Amino acid sequence: MVKPERRTRGDIIAAVAIAVVIAVVAGVVWWTSDARATESRPAAGPVPALEPATAVPDSLTRRWEAPSDATSRPIVVGGAVVTGDGQAVQGRDPATGETLWSYARDLPLCGVTWVYNYVVAVYPDGRGCGQVSTIDAKTGTRGPARSSYADDHVTLSADGTTVLSAGDTRLEMWRSDMVRMLSYGALDAPIKPGVPASPLCRFVSAAASSAAVSVLESCANQSDLRLTLLRPSDEEDTPEVKYVQQKGVSDGTGARVVAVADTLTAVYVPTPKPRVDIVDETGGVTDSTVVSGPPVDDAITTRSGDLITWWTGDSVMVFSANDLQYKYTVQAVGPNAPVGPATTMAGKLLVPVSSGYDVFDAATGAGEKHIPLQRPPAAGPVVPGVAGSTVLEQRGDELVALS
Repeated sequence: MVKPERRTRGDIIAAVAIAVVIAVVAGVVWWTSDARATESRPAAGPVPALEPATAVPDSLTRRWEAPSDATSRPIVVGGAVVTGDGQAVQGRDPATGETLWSYARDLPLCGVTWVYNYVVAVYPDGRGCGQVSTIDAKTGTRGPARSSYADDHVTLSADGTTVLSAGDTRLEMWRSDMVRMLSYGALDAPIKPGVPASPLCRFVSAAASSAAVSVLESCANQSDLRLTLLRPSDEEDTPEVKYVQQKGVSDGTGARVVAVADTLTAVYVPTPKPRVDIVDETGGVTDSTVVSGPPVDDAITTRSGDLITWWTGDSVMVFSANDLQYKYTVQAVGPNAPVGPATTMAGKLLVPVSSGYDVFDAATGAGEKHIPLQRPPAAGPVVPGVAGSTVLEQRGDELVALS
C-alpha cells in the first residue's frame, strides 16, 4: 500500500501565497475594469411605444428641459427621449422628462447617437474617442460594445441602420452590433503592409448612408479639396475608393458634404457660384442647385421621414431622402427667418423660425400656418424633433420639450 503524501508547512504557506496573489490580481483587474467604472440603472419595465401625432398643434408650451451637451439633435428611440450630459446618458419620458433609465461611466461623453433600438454612447480612452457602449432604449440594459483607435474629438451621425464616427484624421462606420463595416484614415499602428500609419489628408466634412461614406479632404501639397467616395468591401479597412478633385475649391471656403443617400452625395461648393451638387458613385455631377450665398459655419442637416433638410443659416433647403432630388427652399418672410432645420409631424413640415414654427405641406412646400413660440436668443441652430405629440428642440447644450 502506497503511503499518502503529507502536506508540509511550506506547502501550506505556498498555497496561501498563491491564493493571496490571485485575489490581489483579481482585485486590481476589477478595480481598473470598465465594469467597476460603470453605473447602469435599467428601466423598471419596458418603455411604452409612442403613438404618432395625428395633427400639428395650434400652440406650443415649454413642458420640461434637460442638459444634453453630448447630443447635437433630439434623439428619440425605443419610445424614449435620450439625453447625454457629462458622463451619463438618460432615457426620458417624452411627456414629463422623468428619467426612465440611465447609464454612466467615470469618463466624459464624446457624443451620443442611435441605431435601431440602441442608444450609442461614445467615451474616450488613451486611443481617442473609441470606447463605444450601446444601451437598449426600451429597457435601459446594455447591448453590444466596441473599442478602437479614434481621434480625440469625433462627430457622430446615424441613419438608423449604421453609425458614422468621423474625426479630423480617421473615420469608421459601425453596424447595429457594433461590428466595423468600414474604416478609413490614420491608424495608431500599421496592421497590414501598405496601410499608412499616419494620415495624408485632414478630413473637412463627412456624411454617410448605410451603403456609402463621403468625405471632403484637405491634402498636403494640394490647393484643392478632394471628395472621397467610400463603399464597404470584403475587408473593412480596404473600402472601395473613388477620388473626385474639387477644382478651384480650397480649404476654408465653407465647402462641405451636406448629405449622403444610398450612393449619392450632396456637396456644397462655393465656386464658381455657391451651389449644392449631387454626385453619383462614379464621381459625376447629376444635378446642381444654386444657393443664395455661403452657409454659416454651424449649418446642419437633418433627416425626418422621407425628407432631408439643410439649414444654411437663413433658409432651409429640402431634398428627397431617397435620391437627393431638390424639392424646395423655405426662406425668411420679413423678420421671421428659419433658425434651424426642419422636422415632420403628422405629415407636415415644421420649420423653427424666430417667432415659433411655420408649418408647410411636406410635398409641395406650401405654407399652411404659424405656431407662435417665444425662445431666448440662441447662439446656434435650433434643431427640432418629434416624440409622439411632443415637439423637441436641441438648443445648444439643452434639450427642450414642447407640447
